[in-house]
Amino acid sequence: MRENMSYNPRYFQLREAQLSRMLAVVRQNRAAVPGGVVFFGDSLTETYPIERCFSHVAHLYNCGIAGAVSEELLWIVDEAVIKYRPAVVVLMVGINDLGNTVMASPREIALHVKEIVDLILGNCPETKVLLWSTLPCVEELWGYRQVPGIRCNDLVRMIFEQERELIRDDRVTLVDVFPAFVDERGGVLGELYRDGLHLNDEGFDRLTGLLAPEIGKLLG
Repeated sequence: MRENMSYNPRYFQLREAQLSRMLAVVRQNRAAVPGGVVFFGDSLTETYPIERCFSHVAHLYNCGIAGAVSEELLWIVDEAVIKYRPAVVVLMVGINDLGNTVMASPREIALHVKEIVDLILGNCPETKVLLWSTLPCVEELWGYRQVPGIRCNDLVRMIFEQERELIRDDRVTLVDVFPAFVDERGGVLGELYRDGLHLNDEGFDRLTGLLAPEIGKLLG
């Protein structure tokens, strides 16, 4: 998050809103019931109305942090996931890594995600991870020609390809949701988005239709 900094050589800057959100996630873990489901990621997770979309699942915890990049999630994975002792972690991150803060390659992003997964499973060996693919954006609003960075859907697609190559643990389920948000020509279905980057209620309902069956299987 560079905000209005005129010079920032790829250094991520924490802002008040993110720090407040992190503290809320930390405080939430103190009363968490082990064996629940933790949603972990960036703003697409933080804004996910999981209580509405997964009302049939007990002990849901939203640990999304708006603006987060993949490396940043590594900094807080202990407080935001491990201390919850979840049965299932629903994870997605990556779109912010392509912005002008870090401009990471799909390989770098996938390696960070692998580190996150390894930390979770190394400390919570009974936990299962559901990793869903980074969603496309409406490039006419959020592509590199409109905003600083390297964000484009070709690179977004490559993130999941790299994750599939790198993450081979049997406790990880990878779900490719990208195709459900584009048409037959690869154009993003803008009617599923609130602003071209974040989903609206219809978009979250479509996403839930893809994730809910997999979460059900993981919970047994």
